[in-house]
Amino acid sequence: MTNILYIGKYNGIVGGIERYMQKSAELLRRNSFAVHYLYTENGGKEPESFANAFDTVQIFSPENNWLKNADMVIIHNIIGVEYLPFMPKKKTFFFAHDHNIYCQRHHYYTSIGRINCHRKYNKFICKLCSLGRNEAPPLAEYRKLPALVLSDFMAENLRKNGFEKVVKLPAFIKTTEKEHNFMPDGVLRILFLGQLIRGKGTDLMLKTLAELDIPFECTIAGDGKDRQMLEALVKKYKLQKKVHFTGFVSEPEKLWDNCDVFFFPIRWQEPFGLVGLEAMAHGVPVVAFDLGGVREWLSDLENGIAIPEKKVVAAAGFLGSLSGNREALEDMGNRGRKLAKEKFSEENFIKNFNKLCGVLL
Repeated sequence: MTNILYIGKYNGIVGGIERYMQKSAELLRRNSFAVHYLYTENGGKEPESFANAFDTVQIFSPENNWLKNADMVIIHNIIGVEYLPFMPKKKTFFFAHDHNIYCQRHHYYTSIGRINCHRKYNKFICKLCSLGRNEAPPLAEYRKLPALVLSDFMAENLRKNGFEKVVKLPAFIKTTEKEHNFMPDGVLRILFLGQLIRGKGTDLMLKTLAELDIPFECTIAGDGKDRQMLEALVKKYKLQKKVHFTGFVSEPEKLWDNCDVFFFPIRWQEPFGLVGLEAMAHGVPVVAFDLGGVREWLSDLENGIAIPEKKVVAAAGFLGSLSGNREALEDMGNRGRKLAKEKFSEENFIKNFNKLCGVLL
């Protein structure tokens, strides 16, 4: 049996990174891999259910046997450089899920003007941009490792910042064959699912909803430091009867049956956007701002629409055009499900993962 060792920061779910680790570990174990997990600090929600995805879960120790015995080690996002000397050579990968390996602000947009950045890391400019709040990213240490990414967008950013070995490991999703029931009562049901932080753009979604003059309701599923601000915006825009906050959701799969469109109002350059794949897998069209790696799964006017960055009026116009148009919703939803099944299947992921293992074993 091939033993895979994941190494990450938390022993619970914080966001998409932990969800990816959980789902990929479950899939690998169903396909005769053993997956073990070492974490560097306590944190996150539902540590017990998170732990159930792995064969073993332990806090990091340099003496841990799996550091020696694992066939492959994958570091998911940045951990402290003090841990790197204990990683086995020639079989350790760094999985770059976010921009923090080359952006000192972590979000890859500027502090002044909040403009999305496209430059490679520069220690002087980036230190000024971060306003001294964060340490410089450990580029020199992590560039020594081969990198894994979900998108061509992230591969390009890593190569621009000096990574020589970058491997794209395409994402995966399990599709459902269940027919989706759109707008059963004539009201457009909009869903947002994600962390309530600035980069996810939930405030832009509320501005968009304030422009709508159609019957709609919106569910905001997730939690984060911006929740209080967002609740104040709901009151400001007089959306209290139409917008509902659920808080953290332990089983997000249950949300898809009760929505007609998924809104992905990102402000930052999303490295990939796994939640968009979840929508597609359930036959739900996506409306997203056109940033980062979104176009690698969103085909404009096929399985949703890509709106120019921050164009809330345009987003409102498209949402309005969907109201009462069950045929358009069904067509886009079915095309999204088909794309997810053909391009992002679990079988394709296992095939690509086996190829990756073949390089090492």
